[in-house]
Amino acid sequence: MSNAASGSKASPVRPTMPKQRKRRGLRKVIFLPDKALSLLVRAGVTLPEGEPETVYGYLDKAGQPRRVVARFAHGWRADLRICPDGRFTLRQSSNIRPEAS
Repeated sequence: MSNAASGSKASPVRPTMPKQRKRRGLRKVIFLPDKALSLLVRAGVTLPEGEPETVYGYLDKAGQPRRVVARFAHGWRADLRICPDGRFTLRQSSNIRPEAS
């Protein structure tokens, strides 16, 4: 028996498959410290001693780095943002913890 014969309106049937998500923004990746250090040194970062504990970056669709975030021991952090035309912004910060007396 069809819906037309029963007199009820047919409801539109939608597939239950999940919708594909389009990536429009940057893709987060984990960088090797050597690759990140070369980018940070070219930008003029005054690095603390040693390699960073964690380094992650964001790549654009072409695979070019657009942001690098490096966290060093003792609370140091460097955040490098790279524009497509080659300009960059660099932020460095240190988390200072008072000593217990």
